[in-house]
Amino acid sequence: MEDPILHYRSALSYNREVFLIQQGALVKAFSAIDGNFASLILPLATKRASNGHSHVSLAPFLMLLQRQARVAFELFSADQSYQGWVVARPGVEGALIIGKWVDDPGNARLWQNRYEKRSAYRSAYSGQALRSKSLVNSARIQSVLSKINDDFVHANPDYYGRHLLIRPGDPGYVNVALNYFDDDPVQEAHVLAFLHLVLVIQQDLADLLGRLFGVPVVLPNGIAEFERTFLPRVQPLVARYSGAKAILEQLGSWQGAT
Repeated sequence: MEDPILHYRSALSYNREVFLIQQGALVKAFSAIDGNFASLILPLATKRASNGHSHVSLAPFLMLLQRQARVAFELFSADQSYQGWVVARPGVEGALIIGKWVDDPGNARLWQNRYEKRSAYRSAYSGQALRSKSLVNSARIQSVLSKINDDFVHANPDYYGRHLLIRPGDPGYVNVALNYFDDDPVQEAHVLAFLHLVLVIQQDLADLLGRLFGVPVVLPNGIAEFERTFLPRVQPLVARYSGAKAILEQLGSWQGAT
């Protein structure tokens, strides 16, 4: 008798290896994007702002974003985008919190005391309140966080039905199955969206840190190069998969993806 857990684990491994072979360009792109984190963490480790503060407490958020991105990419590469976005979520939220803390250090103290000041914490850290002046594109990033919450965190009707397969069975019966893995065009759309989102966040954080420390923070792998490289793939993907445009724009914050 086939062990279903072993079968599932072998399917995960198979999907990752197929992705490595067939989507090597996306693997290389993620490796390059991952390399940007060193440029973001360096000023926090070596510089002080004009007021003499080091802001080193922001560094763990960048480290968390990197860790969550790495783990999420493994899930995306295994055809499990619905899990990848859940894992990516804390990193996205952490980037938004950086903007809140730079806006007002009092937000950091409120964050630390969130259990004692629950109402004040919810008011400052829920929904659009996570948007900040310091993170220029925080509205774009927060809208993605909201979309992740809506589509992948809660067992709402969309989540309930997204992977269901209902087909006629034997007379008097209906076959019901639940998919564990994405189809190829769905996976490609989500991976491209995820990579683009990480770049949007990285560039916004680089700009924030540049203003904070008074020195340019340059990412070795920028968003413009990524878009030039992959836009030729995006256009036919949108043409053949009707859901790709919404995924790229609403989750990837890819403006004008078509």
